[in-house]
Amino acid sequence: MQRPTTDQQDRLHQDFAAALDLLDKENREPDRWEEECLTYALGALACGLYLAAEVELAAFARPLAERSLEEVAVLEKKPRRFTKSMLRHGLDYVLKRQHLDMPPPAVDQRAVRAFLGASL
Repeated sequence: MQRPTTDQQDRLHQDFAAALDLLDKENREPDRWEEECLTYALGALACGLYLAAEVELAAFARPLAERSLEEVAVLEKKPRRFTKSMLRHGLDYVLKRQHLDMPPPAVDQRAVRAFLGASL
């Protein structure tokens, strides 16, 4: 597990909330790429993998023209699973756990490396 600063945690939570707010402003649900990025970011935040969360939030913000066409095609074949409401609920859960000072679950470092390698 990474040892984040409070500022880093706050920034990542704000960035995640800003992504959801952007979707609200545009009056839409996340596209399949955005949904994938946000779900991975949320899982990373919940596990204390702040570097992975940063990577996924950066991928969320990637312009359409810069997204891998192959990855987009694969994602589009998969069913949608999470709505903005569900993602917002997940963020609230993560924030409450951290407010209660509950440690994130233990994470195997090999899994972290594999996750980061798959996300780049």
